[in-house]
Amino acid sequence: MRQYVLQRFRSYSVKTPGQHNDPTFADRLNSKYAEARQAVGLLRRANEGERRPLLRVLFMAYGRTGKRRHELMLPLLSKAGQEELQGLVRTERDGTGRGPASGVGLEDPPPRNPTAEGVNRGQWAPYAPGLTPQMRALLQSQIRNPPPNLTRPTLRRLQPRIEELNSWRQPMPRSRVKNQTKKWYADLLGKVHPPLPTDEWNRLRGLVTGAVPAGMVHRRKPLAKPGPNALELLVKFGKPNIGAAPGNRDAHRITPRFMRRMWAQVFSQCPLMEWDAERQEWKVTWGQHALYGLGRERKRKHSVERAESRGDDDDPLLGALWLSGGTTDETEQMDDFDQSDFWD
Repeated sequence: MRQYVLQRFRSYSVKTPGQHNDPTFADRLNSKYAEARQAVGLLRRANEGERRPLLRVLFMAYGRTGKRRHELMLPLLSKAGQEELQGLVRTERDGTGRGPASGVGLEDPPPRNPTAEGVNRGQWAPYAPGLTPQMRALLQSQIRNPPPNLTRPTLRRLQPRIEELNSWRQPMPRSRVKNQTKKWYADLLGKVHPPLPTDEWNRLRGLVTGAVPAGMVHRRKPLAKPGPNALELLVKFGKPNIGAAPGNRDAHRITPRFMRRMWAQVFSQCPLMEWDAERQEWKVTWGQHALYGLGRERKRKHSVERAESRGDDDDPLLGALWLSGGTTDETEQMDDFDQSDFWD
């Protein structure tokens, strides 16, 4: 975050030759100062323990939003797709796959620009870049296993749906087909959850489960400021005003348990892509499924411990019930997966 702030300020601190006569440069600089003040306020509230600002910072740090998300998406795109993504990033500013090579896309461009019917069948290459095998595998997995929509809208389909006829019941003009296809491609990229590198994904998983120490930095205490004590304020103002009390009422004390919950919400949206050499295909593992598997494993261990404490080892039927995650009492049936299984 510090390097990002320094880079942005250095890029705008010195005017380029083309900006000397730009009348909008001052207004743009003021808007950037306002954005910087908002970012400082966001970091301050996150350090105080506010849940939403802290989640926003974690989403940016792990590439769920912001600039790093675009960086994680670049290996999934073809060369034309990378140029398209860079153009989308510039537009927003202005108003790791492994295995075989990505290739330029799956669809070969037809001899002429296709109609809306051809685009709906998958022949959109002349209007928008094709999908690489990595991107297609990720999108198909995301459709089958939708992650929590905390940062991205839910992806429901892969193919575009463009009206084939206009209001006059005539074939849609190719110029409109081109514009609608570009809009569909931009919306598609906006819904992608890019995968994390393997080392970072495993470390985040360890932070969620507590296997990796968080290494939290001790908070620095602010300098004490002389002022009236509580009794003097009560005598001066009468009944205490809770709303005017100092401090942040929305702040949460940052503890290891609280941070594991925050990391779990981020981890549930982080996929991991690995090349399966045996099946010759991409394997996608989502964080929410990893958490679900860990929760079931922990419940199974607790069930075995409870079975041993009750002395059910001699009864094969009861032992099988405990190992399968069931009980003989309907009131003790296991609930669905809950993130609270990780917190002691």
